Amino acid sequence: MASTEVQWRVFYTTARAEKKCAERLQERRVEVFLPTYVTLRQWADRKKKVEEPLFRNYLFARVDEQDRLRVLQTSGIVRCVSFGGRPAIVDPEEIAQLQIVQQDPESMTPIAYPRPDIGKRVIVVNGPLSGLRGEVVRHQGKIHVVVRVMEIQQALRVTVQADWVQADPAFADVASSV
Repeated sequence: MASTEVQWRVFYTTARAEKKCAERLQERRVEVFLPTYVTLRQWADRKKKVEEPLFRNYLFARVDEQDRLRVLQTSGIVRCVSFGGRPAIVDPEEIAQLQIVQQDPESMTPIAYPRPDIGKRVIVVNGPLSGLRGEVVRHQGKIHVVVRVMEIQQALRVTVQADWVQADPAFADVASSV
């Protein structure tokens, strides 16, 4: 594929900056897509429906290589998502599917994909608890991880976002018999 080819690419943003980044890119005449969903938020005095990004910290931009570099210069954009050293390219059909469901943002709910199985040893790779290791004990929108201190026979449960954990390579070939 030629680097001058316009393609849908994925960009990672700073925390809670997806909407601002999308606005800045639109001002620069970059074709951008930020899928959102509607959720009910509870405050102390009221409940309100709010529109949130479907994929936290991610947005899509249809750019060639030159515009990709311009996007990276945008305030709030951290990096272009890449795999194996090559920028991730999203199939236009997948973007089209997201645009279809975007017509009814109240019908969507984001889910973590894939969710680690209950009993699986994981390590937290994002967020303030990065580096924490434990075992998945429950799913309810978020992942509940148990951290055990065997020497004193105590444990604690920590709740983290599902997309912040991955399988712990230190326990890849050890059965969780604890």
